[in-house]
Amino acid sequence: MKERKQIRKWFWAWDDQKEEVWLQKMAQEGWTLEEYRWFKYTFRASEPSKLVYRLDHQMGFPDRSYFDLFEMDGWDRVCSFNGWHYFCKEDDGTDKLEIFTDNQSRATKYIQLSNYIIFILLMQILSFWLPIMTGIIKMPLWAGGAIASVSLIAVYGAYMLKRKAKNLKEFQI
Repeated sequence: MKERKQIRKWFWAWDDQKEEVWLQKMAQEGWTLEEYRWFKYTFRASEPSKLVYRLDHQMGFPDRSYFDLFEMDGWDRVCSFNGWHYFCKEDDGTDKLEIFTDNQSRATKYIQLSNYIIFILLMQILSFWLPIMTGIIKMPLWAGGAIASVSLIAVYGAYMLKRKAKNLKEFQI
């Protein structure tokens, strides 16, 4: 039996709960997450388990107290990539399997992520679109199309994250 396997899989930022469920299914099949990088999950073979995975996103580099908070609640940090932090712990049958205490705090994660995307989009407009539209930079049509595609995906992503946050705020626990 292989000791490790890698799977390429795409999840949108607003579908992080689907990603958590998929990771839990992998653990039930005997594959424990070791690392995540650029849509590539690395798993190691293990005994089938009832691991629960939770994801959080933090801007910048969180200090040690951020990780200590999870550790004190029994969560193990699996890996981190690009602001996303993957935590897991064994399902012990208690109600302590969430990292957010309420929908408001969960919604805050999506709002912060959406604001980050909007910031990146504004930087893209200032650095690419403004110089192109004013004629400062000449760009081939294919390059403009590629940049436009990225811009549209960013707008869609910011919209979906804001929408998810709004839905969470409307549905109080």
